[in-house]
Amino acid sequence: HCVELIGLKHVGISNLLRFFLYHPDIAKNYVKSRENQLFISVDLNDLVEVEIFPFWILTFKRLVDSVESTDLSSSIKKEVSQLFLDSIQSQDLFLTIEDLRKGLKIIVDAKTMPTFFLIRFDRLKDVLTPEFFANLQGLRDACAHKLAYVFTSFRSLDEIAPEVFPRKLLSLFSHLMYVRPAEDKDMKTIFETLETKYHIAPSPEILNRLLELCGGHVQYLQLSSIILSQKEDKDLKPADLFRTILADERIKLLSEEIWESLNSEEQKILKNIEVSEKLPTSDMEKAKYLLETGFV
Repeated sequence: HCVELIGLKHVGISNLLRFFLYHPDIAKNYVKSRENQLFISVDLNDLVEVEIFPFWILTFKRLVDSVESTDLSSSIKKEVSQLFLDSIQSQDLFLTIEDLRKGLKIIVDAKTMPTFFLIRFDRLKDVLTPEFFANLQGLRDACAHKLAYVFTSFRSLDEIAPEVFPRKLLSLFSHLMYVRPAEDKDMKTIFETLETKYHIAPSPEILNRLLELCGGHVQYLQLSSIILSQKEDKDLKPADLFRTILADERIKLLSEEIWESLNSEEQKILKNIEVSEKLPTSDMEKAKYLLETGFV
């Protein structure tokens, strides 16, 4: 199935997918299928120009890269690579998508099921068109639905581009899934990497307070780790940690970005919750995004 993975901004979906896509035991433990799986990671942060044609070129290039790392025959690898080179030379959108279709068909005919992970898909929101959606569907149809897409975004497709992705069509095209902030045990695992990277060794009290403040949000944890590594006073007390982190400009900018990703109704609900510490039943529907993504 095609899936929309939705989470609040910078919560760490790309970190999760890096683990999922490249861990050698994932497919054999969790993917029950006769066909081989081909995972193609397309991070939209790699787009220099946020335009449709560069998107298709990047997607095709990531497909070629992924095919090269598989056990598919050298003739298949050469054929897919040649199709990509042809599309580069043509500099034509139609021919590029047509060559991509041919390449995917070759892979599917070799009993391999490709899945595109379109990470940070919301970067394209200002250039999306109905034709773009039709091309996504066309590629899937050409592969007899053995091609799947995983979109990651801070909002669902119908919210970032309602005219392109109306929900009534998406209900047949993709499943909506929410990624909530990480649990403490997972955050501790992530922190072990950051601890080594930034040469910090906080006390158990500081670490517990840090995890509480970050609330399962990976980029807050990373920025907080950098702040700790740059702090000259190494005898920081848990009670002073919040004030120390909050004073950093990077934390302020990240917080503003997350806040501005909410609509005015959601911002109002969050303010009310901060005061009353509860969510009225009448606000449940309006607060669906806040609840599903783990703000509340």
